[in-house]
Amino acid sequence: MKYRTANDLKDLLLEDHEKVVNRIPLEKLDVYLYLHTIYQDTYVPDDTLYQFIFRHFFRLDNPSLTKEFENYYFKLMEEQRGYERPNIVQITKSLYEVKNHKGNPTMQFPLAASMLHTLNPSFPTYDSDIVKAFDYSSTYHLSGFDKKMKRYIRQYQHTFKTYEELLEDEALEPLFSHFDERFPEYDLPKVKKLDLIVAQIGNNLQ
Repeated sequence: MKYRTANDLKDLLLEDHEKVVNRIPLEKLDVYLYLHTIYQDTYVPDDTLYQFIFRHFFRLDNPSLTKEFENYYFKLMEEQRGYERPNIVQITKSLYEVKNHKGNPTMQFPLAASMLHTLNPSFPTYDSDIVKAFDYSSTYHLSGFDKKMKRYIRQYQHTFKTYEELLEDEALEPLFSHFDERFPEYDLPKVKKLDLIVAQIGNNLQ
């Protein structure tokens, strides 16, 4: 399966980089900074405001998911505090075991990625905009946890490696410079800026 490469995305990014950056919603920066910063000094399972913002921003309040799932999710998020490199496969597997309203396990890899990205932006996001930007294929038709996970991990690793290539490409420096001009009061890691920009590319393609 051929996904968009660093060169493919580079062409899209440089096509009209100011327009792409200008369309990034300010809310995305505010929410990321809030969730990432507050996490350092809160106890997530008891912080209802933190949970409320996270749920709505990352669509954790999905009607198919139970309250038990939400509680377990934030408990799991708290547990990641002690790990330098959390294991996204194990996290996804743990979430998979929590049944939905119909009594079935559900594959919640995007939510696992959202959790880790909030804690550390070096873990890319994996939402519908990122999927569109990279032209990732769906896992919907695949049966069973292992087959779905294999596809997700292949795509996630591709995202990670692509980001590494793009971050080292000097041709993209005008893109990051414009980001800093557009959002002068926001001190974000460069990888977070790239994630926001790539997500906006995906959003523009829809």
